Amino acid sequence: MSIREQLQADLKEAMRGGDAAARTVIRAIMTAIKESEQRKREELAKKALEKHRVARPADLNDAAALAAYNQAVEAALAAEGVEEASLLDDAEILALIQKLVKQRQDSIAEAEKAGRGDIASAETAEMAILQRYLPRQMTREEIEAEARALIAQVGASGPRDMGKVMGPLTTSLKGRADGKLISEVVKNLLSQQQG
Repeated sequence: MSIREQLQADLKEAMRGGDAAARTVIRAIMTAIKESEQRKREELAKKALEKHRVARPADLNDAAALAAYNQAVEAALAAEGVEEASLLDDAEILALIQKLVKQRQDSIAEAEKAGRGDIASAETAEMAILQRYLPRQMTREEIEAEARALIAQVGASGPRDMGKVMGPLTTSLKGRADGKLISEVVKNLLSQQQG
């Protein structure tokens, strides 16, 4: 079952069960997915029109020119598969959910600084619902093991090799570990190697 299907099933269940918090969070995820797909669709459509050199007619009142333009737009979008390509896959949806979790974490920190326990607790509850859709997050020790293996593989020998390690490691751990923690672990391991 895809994440999108899981969200739809969970939304139905939340509506049946009267779980307002889950319903609100799931709808927020689905809205974020739709907005992201719309931005992606617009970007892909723009590229498709440029590639196929489809230009808007100078006279928008010319029905024949407008009809030809609309037909050319449809053909360009179909040729480039814009509709299918604009749909987010599970990896993109996971990244979006992680972004929503990060926003909640930031909100919780701000609310706690401001002494607003009520807001912090509401954000924490929302974050818990969001995290249901994410894979289990790796522990620091698991990240260290992966980082050590990659450092040995690429022959990294100090902090100047951070880029050699971060790109591949971040890609391989995508969705399973926080980027900030990955960076911290790699920096620590590389600084130990230098000394």
